[in-house]
Amino acid sequence: MLKYIFLFLLVFDILEAKSNALISETSPYLQRHAHNPVNWYAWNKITLDLAKKQNKPIFLSIGYSTCHWCHVMEEESFEQQDVADVLNKYFISIKVDKEEFPNIDKKYQNLFRAFKGQRGGWPLSVFLTPELESYFITTYIPRASYAGAEDIISLAKRLGRLYRDQALLSAELKKFAKAKLFANQAPKPSKNNLKLKELVKIAVDKIEGQYDKENTGFATGRTKFPEASKLELLLNIYKTTGNKKAFDMARETLLTMSKRGIYDQVDGGFFRYSGKNWTIPHFQKLLYVNAQMPLPYLEIYRITGDKYFYKIAKESIDEMQARYMGDALYFSASDSVAKTGNEGDYYLYMYDEVKKGLLQENLNEDEIDNILEYLNIEELGNYDSELAHINIMEGEAPKNLELAKAYLRKVRRNRDFPVLDKKIITSWNAMMIKTLYVLAKYDSSYEKIANDRLDSLLSLMLKEDTLYHQTIAAKPPSQKAQLEDYAYLIDALLTAHQVTLEKKHLKLASRLAYKAKELFEEEGVWYMSNEIPKVRADFDDKYYSSPLSILLNGFVTLANIHDDMDLMQESERMIKVYGNVLEDNPEESSSFMTLALRLKAGVVTLKAQKKALDRHREEFAKVDYPFLLRKDHSFDEYMACKLGLCFATSKNFKDIAKEISKIKNEINIKPKKMIWGKD
Repeated sequence: MLKYIFLFLLVFDILEAKSNALISETSPYLQRHAHNPVNWYAWNKITLDLAKKQNKPIFLSIGYSTCHWCHVMEEESFEQQDVADVLNKYFISIKVDKEEFPNIDKKYQNLFRAFKGQRGGWPLSVFLTPELESYFITTYIPRASYAGAEDIISLAKRLGRLYRDQALLSAELKKFAKAKLFANQAPKPSKNNLKLKELVKIAVDKIEGQYDKENTGFATGRTKFPEASKLELLLNIYKTTGNKKAFDMARETLLTMSKRGIYDQVDGGFFRYSGKNWTIPHFQKLLYVNAQMPLPYLEIYRITGDKYFYKIAKESIDEMQARYMGDALYFSASDSVAKTGNEGDYYLYMYDEVKKGLLQENLNEDEIDNILEYLNIEELGNYDSELAHINIMEGEAPKNLELAKAYLRKVRRNRDFPVLDKKIITSWNAMMIKTLYVLAKYDSSYEKIANDRLDSLLSLMLKEDTLYHQTIAAKPPSQKAQLEDYAYLIDALLTAHQVTLEKKHLKLASRLAYKAKELFEEEGVWYMSNEIPKVRADFDDKYYSSPLSILLNGFVTLANIHDDMDLMQESERMIKVYGNVLEDNPEESSSFMTLALRLKAGVVTLKAQKKALDRHREEFAKVDYPFLLRKDHSFDEYMACKLGLCFATSKNFKDIAKEISKIKNEINIKPKKMIWGKD
């Protein structure tokens, strides 16, 4: 008996020896590293105190579960004993999931940009003193030296020893002190009181300067991201001013992306990024991308009436519904690497196999050749070896295309779907819920889905007036919400109110708005969270719309519906305080520029009884004014109001719509009349 107990304990010790402090974490990214020989810790007070107690520097590695180069670095280095030996000897090694702690990631991404003069990425690798002073920062660290990049073992040894050399350490800390000052510099107000026309010209010129006329999109380098907020800004500029250049850049980009490989032509949904011509993506689908990208597609459909754009939006939303759901909420992402271990395997096809399969679907050879040419499935492949990724480069859709797509979909169903990161993130779910409500304006069946998703999110993440940031399905949340959670949830609630006109959504949005101000605004400065590290919120829209911009836009909506001057004044104050952003880099701060548009042009609220507003729902969507809201009131007439002033009343909807359209001329830019498309 004693022998068996001994063997059990021995096996238990061996298993325990293969795990580290991440074993008790819930993040899928941290769990992935829980059995590395690197002695990883999570970011918390206990870990930070341990670094001080042992007087060891910190190796901070920031990434996320579906990050390709994070996986590469793990396999090359963190799973290897010789690398672990060096890291364990010199450092307290900390893993951070950027989706759990966007404030920590933002802090060090800002530092990287200030120090290197360019954006960083993931994995982000930072070497810190126990007092959290940075002395080296980089992204991916290779296993072997190449092209001047130091290998991880040599680098770790050098930086571990450098920490013990006070003269060398002091010199490095001074370099980072300058970058830190630059990263944390105070905002600058605009020296000019620019009118809307001038702001629009600056924004369109800046965006045109980065517009790729050959491939569309807004970067001419190797990598392009879908930029929903920039596309929405261009459409808002068009709706406000009639600027055709803004409209054309938005339309051509939306059209090209929807045809190329950045968009999944079989199942729907957008991949995270691609090369400059949009053809070969990084095969990773993120919830926030597919929550925000349908919005400009739905908006351009609203403007033009072209159902093609509606189709793309709906397909993307339906893909999230089909593949990324659990307990009535949305998972955060799917990996780019299939269970085969190869990038993109789930999405790729071979010419011979597809041709053979379509013959068995009773298509003739001419039809098949036309389809394969149209989809860019080539004999020699277009991705790697004989593998092909679907791209529509040109031409009219061939006969039986949908039948062929159904076959390609069936082929995928026999493959293992990429690994899902099953984190439930409040902000990202709120983005998706907003989009469901917007889609419900065109298809009422989505209103119930949106209501159910919103109820599920509030039930899970809002407990006794405390909002939470994220959790894993079936586990109660414990991490308190950040600014982005409040911002996007308020945005979703306000959209829900505009669709349903239910006052409960408005009431909760207002309560959360004041709670957010209490938690995250301090002496005129907004922070991403109220926990350490406290990182200033900004207006950068690089990956998804700036939470602070979304929140301030929410304040403007609440102010106009409630005549709430306090919230309006906060949005106006921030426009003044950060006025330089609108002049210097509106192309990187599109949501903030949209806020300026709304403040300069003015929001109009149409007030009437709910039944009257609902009766003219479609006509309301085509009123020639860019920023419109609805509000249920008890009087038996329509009232058109700006903040604190109702400028027109009528018992007839057509008459009130004409009065609203007239006030575009007051913007002092002589806008062209919008031409609304017809179905």
